[in-house]
Amino acid sequence: MTRRPFPLAVPPELTAYILDFHWDVERLHALDLPTVDLPVADLAHHLDLPFWAYDDRPFQVTPRQVAADPVTYRAQYERTLAADLRHPIDVVHRPDDRITILDGVHRLLRAELDHHPTIPARVLPWPALDHIAVSS
Repeated sequence: MTRRPFPLAVPPELTAYILDFHWDVERLHALDLPTVDLPVADLAHHLDLPFWAYDDRPFQVTPRQVAADPVTYRAQYERTLAADLRHPIDVVHRPDDRITILDGVHRLLRAELDHHPTIPARVLPWPALDHIAVSS
């Protein structure tokens, strides 16, 4: 399968987190994956990375910046407060044993704001990436 490349320029600090190909969140959600509880503290470093858009520009703001200034980043903050923690986040288990979030950073921030010690996560094994990849 020839994977379609990721459609945006990724800042250097995110290259170790964002997959380098285009993938489909609906395909991800359709997979039957094991769910585990992961410590919020083990994933909290994601909250210091500029995953989120601001002013219609991607990769401009970190979740912690949003939490610190909910007035400036109102849309992202409201999305965080609306995040439903009954739905697990989706993570990928990388070959180097790192766990990175594919879908659910708003839920992670909500879990941290609400002082949850753990968050449910569906774990996608690295060899299963072709199941979510969009081909070119």
